[in-house]
Amino acid sequence: MVHIAIVDDEAQAAEKLSGLLRQYGEAHGVQFEIDAFKNAIVFLTNYQPVYDIVFFDIQMPHMDGMEAAEELRKLDSETMLIFVTNMAQFAVWGYQVRAFDFLVKPLNEDAFELKIKRMLDQLATRKEQKITISSSGMQLCLAAREIYYVEISNHLLLYHTARGDYPVYGTLSGVQKQLEGMGFSLCNNCYLVNLYYVQKVFKHTVTVRGTELPISHPRRKAFLDALNTYIGG
Repeated sequence: MVHIAIVDDEAQAAEKLSGLLRQYGEAHGVQFEIDAFKNAIVFLTNYQPVYDIVFFDIQMPHMDGMEAAEELRKLDSETMLIFVTNMAQFAVWGYQVRAFDFLVKPLNEDAFELKIKRMLDQLATRKEQKITISSSGMQLCLAAREIYYVEISNHLLLYHTARGDYPVYGTLSGVQKQLEGMGFSLCNNCYLVNLYYVQKVFKHTVTVRGTELPISHPRRKAFLDALNTYIGG
């Protein structure tokens, strides 16, 4: 079951999107549970992080989709955000809130199918990727999506995660190998970053969930290439 929220003040557009999702689900054996909200304020009031995917219309009254996405990210760091807009240039804003993709109105069925397949593939990958670490005498099973970044200092690794920080003895190269293919990249020799949580890159720094980390000159091109590939799918 994939839980989806559609936040759009245009009832016709919301119904069109719901119809495309139902059509895709019937054709590919995917079960969608869809909730529609007429505006972002209604959606965010008493929000609970139960949605796998949230579709935000960008142009809405009271609170637009970008403002709503910024508020949502304070409540839910993991749900997949998709912007729906009739002006493609608005899509670049999505980088700031880690939007996964965007759809342009009027919705095209073929383009939608390609994008929803990519969304579901990414969602399935996120749910399956897990690693086990040993910290302070405990064995912990961590989903890759829980890890913000891993740093190393004097052979001591520190996993910064949604549950807290966990020290582990080891090497960053070993962690990099363990997390290979899960959306992580080195920004320098001391930090392995989960690209999902990148909020901003400015000159030689990257902001990861509110923490600014340095990007070394030798690593900058590879890191930006990895980030662009990750965002572009």
